[in-house]
Amino acid sequence: MPPDEWIDLLGAPERRPDPVDWDAVKARAGTALPGDYVHLAEAYPPLVVGGYVRILHPTARAGFMNWMSQAPKLLRTLRRQPGLRVHPDSPGLLPWGTTLNGDHCLWYTQGEPDEWTVVITDLRQSWSFDGSFSSFIRKFLTGEIRCPIFPDDVPGGSKPFQEP
Repeated sequence: MPPDEWIDLLGAPERRPDPVDWDAVKARAGTALPGDYVHLAEAYPPLVVGGYVRILHPTARAGFMNWMSQAPKLLRTLRRQPGLRVHPDSPGLLPWGTTLNGDHCLWYTQGEPDEWTVVITDLRQSWSFDGSFSSFIRKFLTGEIRCPIFPDDVPGGSKPFQEP
């Protein structure tokens, strides 16, 4: 999803994010990330969408929304779960976010990055969306899809909130 389409969906960002060093992100991840995620990270600072889903960002201040620091921690947690294939296994799971309840929001890294699907897990159960990151965010916010792992009142609120 190009930046203009993100703005149509999420509204104008309150502030511009810091520039992203995509070479450093690729080196850390061991792969390029989906183009729609790249466009979002270039247009917005870290976000919580639907009042529930934290989208990790490569330039977030140190803390829970920083992709560069949180993705390795999340990967370690996922590797401890029996039966999960985790990146850099291919295909494997690679984090892009978390929820306020601690669920994991992941990409299933099969094929090229723009072909990856979305997986949500609370580590007891998993749900997958056969579509792109941006398609998941759009359909989640508009209520076209519902992740059964999320509480019934999600999404809540109409405007995403950004990291202070």
